Amino acid sequence: MSLMKSLGVLTACMAMACASNRQTRNGEMYPWRNAKKSGVLHIHATYTPAYCGGADPGPEGMPRTYPWSGRMFIRAVVPDSSGRFALNDPNSPVRDSIQMNGEGHGWLELPTGSYLILDRERVDRTKHDQLLRDHKAGSLHTEPIDEACLDRWLRGPFPIHTIASGDTLHMPLPLHGQCPWYSTPCVSYHGPLPP
Repeated sequence: MSLMKSLGVLTACMAMACASNRQTRNGEMYPWRNAKKSGVLHIHATYTPAYCGGADPGPEGMPRTYPWSGRMFIRAVVPDSSGRFALNDPNSPVRDSIQMNGEGHGWLELPTGSYLILDRERVDRTKHDQLLRDHKAGSLHTEPIDEACLDRWLRGPFPIHTIASGDTLHMPLPLHGQCPWYSTPCVSYHGPLPP
């Protein structure tokens, strides 16, 4: 075998080994192979904490946006008649999940199709049912939970994300914190607020 041919085989083997050893679920750069009938979802997630009152921190002390390194879940869906939204069915299977790295990036190869990107709370009915139990009666400073609102919180409709063959869908995911008194979905708070 000639030296050039040997180098070509070695290079091909190294490229395949590198591609197969990468752990995309840990948020590393996706080793794009341009597979037929699949594409890549790239999420860049950021988180901005809420400013919940107290002394005015001025522009320098306001909450800063930073990379978010959590996990999101992917569910295949059928779009509605507009082609832009779909309902989340908590009983349908989750296709996969994507873990963002320390810089807030995550990559995942998916078959072509339409998907919802969901946080852990909307993957199944666990959080929905817990909120319903905990806030059914209300309390001193909250109204009883709005059940119709809670059903919309779980099921949507949510915007879909379409994966095209041989393409990469880049999706920014800006997440924003909420102050504790507004953090429970579909519960109206009417108590005192901090100065």
